[in-house]
Amino acid sequence: MPMQRKDQALQRASSAMPLTMNTIKELNEKATAEVESVECECCGMSEDCTPTYIQRIKEFYQGKWICGLCSEAVKEQMKRTPAVTKEEALLAHMSLCSKFNRTTRLNPKLSLAVSMRDIARKSSQRRSTTSVDAMPGSKILRAMSCGPRLDC
Repeated sequence: MPMQRKDQALQRASSAMPLTMNTIKELNEKATAEVESVECECCGMSEDCTPTYIQRIKEFYQGKWICGLCSEAVKEQMKRTPAVTKEEALLAHMSLCSKFNRTTRLNPKLSLAVSMRDIARKSSQRRSTTSVDAMPGSKILRAMSCGPRLDC
């Protein structure tokens, strides 16, 4: 008798397997059919998401759908400056993305040239402020000798 029970248990387990596989296939097909492509209103990146997720994000961000990266940037802005509301942080991030998309994405070489110009300008300003600090009459102090030391 114990042998029959083991065989019956094996048969039941193996016969239940195709039903489980079919159920998994059906769920995957249903989930795939529900996926929609949606574009971030900040950066323009597209993602495939379920309608439920899209609706939840839109509710959280006042009807705007934003991607995960932009969402993290907005949250980070809110952490850095606690006085900023979610709406203000979102608008600031959208403005930043809009500016980036208009300049850097369209013409990366121009953006590089502008960045190099800004670096040169800041470097020039630093040099001019250090030369103003070393006015005539002020003494330059030396902490150590610049020449070689001879120990006898």
